[in-house]
Amino acid sequence: MFGQARLRLTLSFSVALLVILAVIGFAVYFTTRTALFDQVNGNLEERADRVIGLFRANPLRPGAQVPPGIDQALTAGGYFWAIVDEDGAVPPGFATATVEPDDLVDAETREDAFAGGPLFVDTRSTEGENLRVYVRPVRTLSGRPFLLQVGRSTEPERQALARLVLILAAGGGAGFLLAVGGGFVLAGRALRPIQDAMQRQRGFVADASHELRTPLALIRANAEVLKRESEKAVQSNITSVDDIIQETDRLSNLVGQMLRVARADTGERPTLDAEVDLQALAADVARQMRLLAQPKGIELRVSNGAPAPVHGDETLLRELLAILLDNAIKYGDGGSSVEVSVQRRDGSLRLQVADTGRGIPREALPHLFERFYRADKARSREMGGSGLGLAIARWIAESHKGTIGIESEAGRGTTVTVELPASGSRP
Repeated sequence: MFGQARLRLTLSFSVALLVILAVIGFAVYFTTRTALFDQVNGNLEERADRVIGLFRANPLRPGAQVPPGIDQALTAGGYFWAIVDEDGAVPPGFATATVEPDDLVDAETREDAFAGGPLFVDTRSTEGENLRVYVRPVRTLSGRPFLLQVGRSTEPERQALARLVLILAAGGGAGFLLAVGGGFVLAGRALRPIQDAMQRQRGFVADASHELRTPLALIRANAEVLKRESEKAVQSNITSVDDIIQETDRLSNLVGQMLRVARADTGERPTLDAEVDLQALAADVARQMRLLAQPKGIELRVSNGAPAPVHGDETLLRELLAILLDNAIKYGDGGSSVEVSVQRRDGSLRLQVADTGRGIPREALPHLFERFYRADKARSREMGGSGLGLAIARWIAESHKGTIGIESEAGRGTTVTVELPASGSRP
């Protein structure tokens, strides 16, 4: 599916770039062409003015010879000129020596020029060379109408345009091929987060289904026992009732954790933003969690410290502390200890939960914040763990612009460190 999407995205990028390159190429070509031929037209008009000016300064009558100096001045640079009458005839001496009939405009163009005024016409010489001719009505001293035609070859401009087309085609083709390759790579990068998200979603659904299957099966099994023995008093099957209640509580806790993970996926941030004393909050949560630590013979201590104000959601920060302490107690052994401390360092608050329990294997450390991951799967399931606690803890820490990290050594204990911006130094 993603392969086809990548190809379609690459094709879309390529087509869009091809259209852009084509538009730019046409714009460059026609802009250059217009500039070149506008310059040719301007030169022809200027040369026509010179022809008229020279003849006004040196009046000639038909049949007279144009002085060589004047003819050379008017034909320098490859220009030619001719003065024709209404029938297209050229009076002797009123044309460049090298001009040929094919160089001049046809009868229809002459009529248009006599009727409408000056115009530019493209013609071809006897050798097939492209010419541009400027046609302008003039009158002799006697008032007879004639047409002045001044022209020159446009082959240099056309050759320059041909080279430009070649450059644009080669450059555009190379750019298009590079864009196809680059588009393929970029499409892969653009789709990778979506692909990763879908894979995480599939994994999340699969793990969640697996987690939900066991309590649901137990609830169903106990409910079937109650149904089969419905004639008996409830007290005789109180164990099944207790199991149903216990598994329902586990399901409720699991669903609540899954909802929090879903909030993390949507990028949701805490809506409450109040000043919370992290030191006092840690002491209060530790006081409540001692009820779980004492039966296991685990000592839970809180280091005394100055007030540690932090901006955030008190409910979520309380949950963060509860998750960390619950893990330390749940996986601790009798005789071990758990210590909670809050310290201020360089504008931030460092919350640490350190225990002297069995520790975590080194290979498991990179995966501890993954959803549904358990370093000790059998023991975790036995204690009711879902593998979502640390994922939720990380979301809470990051949603408060903080970080969380774990250091552990098998047989020597674990230390979880959370750093949050202190109140008044928030980024």
